[in-house]
Amino acid sequence: MAFYGSLFMNKNQLNIFKTLLFFAGLLIVGAIFYLTNYPLPEEGLTVYQKFFWVEMVVCYLVFFVPFFFSSLSSKNVDTKITSTSLIWICSIVFDLVAIILAILSLNEIVPIKTSILIELILAFIAGIVIYFGYFAGNHIGEVQAAETKSLNKIAELKTAFDMLSLKTAMWSEEYIECKNQLKKICDDVKYMSPVDTEMAASLESKLIIEARVIAEANFSPAELGPKLLNLANLVNQRKLLRK
Repeated sequence: MAFYGSLFMNKNQLNIFKTLLFFAGLLIVGAIFYLTNYPLPEEGLTVYQKFFWVEMVVCYLVFFVPFFFSSLSSKNVDTKITSTSLIWICSIVFDLVAIILAILSLNEIVPIKTSILIELILAFIAGIVIYFGYFAGNHIGEVQAAETKSLNKIAELKTAFDMLSLKTAMWSEEYIECKNQLKKICDDVKYMSPVDTEMAASLESKLIIEARVIAEANFSPAELGPKLLNLANLVNQRKLLRK
């Protein structure tokens, strides 16, 4: 519990640090504005100067988006890295374009309305990229996690039947018919493909339990008959399931 509490505190401390860093940077932007424009001219700032400084604040806010966006959880590490990288790329590209447009507008080369229109289009495109990169990426990560889970389950199933197959090698000749039945069942399990459904998981769990019971107990051939029949029935049900 102490370990998890330590992790939680570290995460909180990181969020506090991000917030303090954000406001410290905002103060620096304000200080730069003050130092470069004080004292203000009697007629005040021109519309182009006002637009320039508004753009600088917007660029600063956009630059900080990845810092806070990365705190959103993702179960898949590769997906989270890819998604966060996309957010950083979009933020940097937007800021570079916005700074260039701000400078051009300040020098009255590009109209302010044109700059705003370009930035709105760019923000829309960035939003689409972030959506598919982060949220769709999370969905892919969840699918991959489910596939990994089904692969692990099928591996556990095959291991249980491999152990059972080893046990049958020690059976005497009176078990010859049971051994032949079990060999066919083990072969079916050997070539079984993973399926990510609740029914498949339920059948696989039942098969693992049954295989372990047979492997650990000492049944007579007469007692094994019904159990092998049940085992074969479960395997046939599982074989009917497809992705």
